[in-house]
Amino acid sequence: MAKGLFTQGIMVLLRQPVSIQEVADCLSDFFPSDPIEPSEDWTFLGPAVLLNMDEDGGGKVVVDIVDQPWPDTMGDPDTAPELFAGWGLGSFGPHTYPGCLDRAREQSWVWEEGRNLGDSPIGFVRVRSSYVLGEDDDDLPVIPEGYEAFDELALVTEVAAALTELPQAICYFNPNGEVLRDLKTLNESFELAEEGDFPPLDLWSNVRLFKLENDWTVMDTVGNSQLDLLDVEACFHAESYEFAEVEHFLRLVTCYLEESEEPIESGDSMEGPGDVIWKVFLCDDAIVSPPRQVLRCLPQDDRDVPPECAVV
Repeated sequence: MAKGLFTQGIMVLLRQPVSIQEVADCLSDFFPSDPIEPSEDWTFLGPAVLLNMDEDGGGKVVVDIVDQPWPDTMGDPDTAPELFAGWGLGSFGPHTYPGCLDRAREQSWVWEEGRNLGDSPIGFVRVRSSYVLGEDDDDLPVIPEGYEAFDELALVTEVAAALTELPQAICYFNPNGEVLRDLKTLNESFELAEEGDFPPLDLWSNVRLFKLENDWTVMDTVGNSQLDLLDVEACFHAESYEFAEVEHFLRLVTCYLEESEEPIESGDSMEGPGDVIWKVFLCDDAIVSPPRQVLRCLPQDDRDVPPECAVV
């Protein structure tokens, strides 16, 4: 999915039902609107409040309640067309892909309790941004001129973080980046980011680890698309490199993509983990779901690259 009607989307999973008035009270610092009635289509809008993105009122953050568990399959055009259509419209996040919650649980490294989340969430609060929702001008662009994905995502994250303080909240869930965090680890990430003058990438984009045959490993980011950036993969022999170094390398490449005016070209080289030169290749298909274009990093250490990692 691409950004469209909704340009960002972060969820807060619930253990118990919550009212829209409780949500509005929790967000008092953001000056929410009066509550809005839900639409007939639950996938599009539940009971909601609106927040202004800026003082001019350009763009809204839509905060609504869904009173059923997260729909990880995202429906089927024949058996669940309403849900499937909602997913296609980006109602669950513009870059959300089926199975994201399962993968987030399996790869919940920072908040280990997230792996045991199971079926405990009975509903969720959605925090989504939009520049056209509720506007009468049909010619408004879905992405406005001067759009800043970083600032927008930071605001949506701040709103979602405030909602995790609700007593009914279980955790923060970024389905686009497949990230789960409870209130404690969420605040720790904010603190580390502030201390290091570093964006909270770990709240937006998970770093995942997958084993391949012959002791090879894939480590990748998922969720960089929220910042209009490519995700990054590293394929390497597991016994030859420290996982922590590879993770740091992926984050550094992401920061370079965000900050540099010079794009990374397919075939470029850079020094990476193990003091080895790594080559970067643009690939149309990621090794692990969700399907997306990625930058694949391969160490130039004279090892034979397995077929699933090879660049053709």
